[in-house]
Amino acid sequence: MLSLLSVACQTEMDKKLSVIQPYIGQVQDSMNVNRIPDSMAVHFQQFAAHFPQHKASEKLLYAATILAESSGRYFECGKWCEMYVAHYPQGRYLFPAIVAAANNYERTGQFDKAIQYYDKAALQNPGSTLGKQCAQTSAMLKKGLITPEQQLYYILQQTTDTAE
Repeated sequence: MLSLLSVACQTEMDKKLSVIQPYIGQVQDSMNVNRIPDSMAVHFQQFAAHFPQHKASEKLLYAATILAESSGRYFECGKWCEMYVAHYPQGRYLFPAIVAAANNYERTGQFDKAIQYYDKAALQNPGSTLGKQCAQTSAMLKKGLITPEQQLYYILQQTTDTAE
């Protein structure tokens, strides 16, 4: 009777935590998601969406983006990276989340969103190699160069023009 009562008194957060609890340690300690099943991505994201202030939510949401991307769910990854940027504007994984949002939106043909996030990444780290690459990718997408072949040709042309 007592166990039935304790189950009935569980909060929504307790219920969601019970599903993800076995994996929180892996995420919290080292962001090691290699041994976490892909199916947990949705649970991590939902927990972070419902409880963004919980101490584990930031890492869980970022882990969800990694899991989604590694399993080829690029649009989901882009949306969740966008959610990460919105909820954690000072977060530990902000820059990689911005770049991942851009890359995954580009992969799914959401070029306006990709440009938005490539520009944001370029502005956040303009001096870094990755920041410069993001600026270049944004410029190519703005020119309508959306295939890898078009982009490579453009880069080679830029290199040739500079060398002359």
